[in-house]
Amino acid sequence: MAKDCRLPKKNQAHVSEVRSVPIDLGELNLSAVVFEANLVDNPREWWIDTGATRHICSDKEMFSTYTPINGRKLFMGNSATSNIVGIGNVVLKMTSGKELTLIDVLHVPDIRKNLVSGSLLIKSGFRLVFESNKFVLTKNSHFIGKGYVEKGLFKMNVMIVMRNFESNKITASTYLTECF
Repeated sequence: MAKDCRLPKKNQAHVSEVRSVPIDLGELNLSAVVFEANLVDNPREWWIDTGATRHICSDKEMFSTYTPINGRKLFMGNSATSNIVGIGNVVLKMTSGKELTLIDVLHVPDIRKNLVSGSLLIKSGFRLVFESNKFVLTKNSHFIGKGYVEKGLFKMNVMIVMRNFESNKITASTYLTECF
């Protein structure tokens, strides 16, 4: 109803009264603000990625074994590329107390999230079950760990990343080892 309007009709502009004003863009100084930077969110967090074909880590300090490499690129789903500067093993200590050793992890310093390849886990005999905003990781019916959805992705419950460059543990899998 007219009496419920906040502004009286006489103060409202009519379409016929609104004019467009031409602007010469050559005279304007334009600037843009970037709201997102390509930085690692939290270098100690690990995320399950069922679309990743490799395990990827941003921090060299997390590797238990490490070999520098040059000239290799990581091709991502959005057509971007990043430099791969090394490869090695990363040992994750899960909140369950179990250790999960990731083999042939790519060191990509400018990756935003540390990724665990879901397909490599499955290929190595692990079972990933996703339900009710969480996942459970098992191998040979033994519970290894779990995680929950955070920011739309599945975050692994990792206590610490074990950095032991003089590890003498025997590996029993192409990609992952030591499931207790």
